[in-house]
Amino acid sequence: MRAGKLRHSIQIQKKVILTDSFGEEQVTYDDWILAYASIEPIGGREYFLAQQTQSAVDYKFTTRYRSGMRPDYRILWGTRIFDIVSILNPEERNVQLILYCKEQITP
Repeated sequence: MRAGKLRHSIQIQKKVILTDSFGEEQVTYDDWILAYASIEPIGGREYFLAQQTQSAVDYKFTTRYRSGMRPDYRILWGTRIFDIVSILNPEERNVQLILYCKEQITP
């Protein structure tokens, strides 16, 4: 893996579920690790939901291998948030991870 391609600094956050005083679960995210990645858009689409047009773009993040990575984590890149859809470990060599993500679009 060429280090020059990993030029974007990303924050990987893990999902934390807390229970409040009323017994309701609250989902929050804590910073897990700071990593460098290459980022490329791999597709986009628009769809109609609740009488509003929404857009979604899929991205592929490539980063160095990290053990413990899970699909319920998310990526923070600047002010943008990406939900991890799937994680690939090419050839199971524990060298790199390919993270397929969907960007959270806020209206």
